[in-house]
Amino acid sequence: MSAYNSYLKADVLHSLQAPVTDTEGERSFLVVCQVQELYFGLVVTELRFAAQHLRDGETAAAVTALRRAADHFTGLNASWKSLEWMSVGDFLPIKAGLGATHGKSSSLQSWKYRELVFLLGIRPPELAEPVATMPAEHKALLDTLGEPSIYDDVLALLSRRGLPVPDVVLQRDPQVHHQSHPDIEQAWTTVFYSGDPALADLRSCGEALMRIAEGYAEYKHLHLVATRRTFGHRPGYYGTSGLGWLAETATEVPFTELWSMAPEAG
Repeated sequence: MSAYNSYLKADVLHSLQAPVTDTEGERSFLVVCQVQELYFGLVVTELRFAAQHLRDGETAAAVTALRRAADHFTGLNASWKSLEWMSVGDFLPIKAGLGATHGKSSSLQSWKYRELVFLLGIRPPELAEPVATMPAEHKALLDTLGEPSIYDDVLALLSRRGLPVPDVVLQRDPQVHHQSHPDIEQAWTTVFYSGDPALADLRSCGEALMRIAEGYAEYKHLHLVATRRTFGHRPGYYGTSGLGWLAETATEVPFTELWSMAPEAG
């Protein structure tokens, strides 16, 4: 076996596609979904590296990991291009075959995607419920929900550097979704607009978070557009419109104060 194949396990990768129909385009759908799962895992890994660096006081290493995470969103979002050919008539036979072979399924069931969302600080507890049939993954999700988000770790760093992050935020139950706070808006405004060179690394950290948030928002938008094209307003497996659910969550933006900070006028 070649070193290339031994390292990449390419033979295993190319054996992991098991179509459920004879539709020619199904392999495209299957591979793209698998690629997206790998990207979800990559982003999760980078966020966990960044969190550990932040806790260890290694801000530069944390920024590097956050920038890698942002770059992974570029690849993740580009993968949607491979499915632009797919319309309702192409997707519905695959959906029917998938249901007949494996039971009810939805991309929203991806536990790795849900872990990513939790790490970004978007934390509705019910997001873990559909994964309850996978005990190990469900436990891992609940464990993630009980840990600080990457934003919590960044805010803790800002506090250690003397910026005004309130105790009510720092001591919050991590399972509770972070609510925007004016003191944190002011802290980020100081980081971005004070011109203090001692805060340059914190600005780099904030900029990396913004790139991640933009990549996440783009993913949500592209998912919505793809669902509109391939599924429309048909009811999903849970009796509600999958398109409607996606539209409701499309406006979720993590790291809220980074988007509401502003220098004082005048």
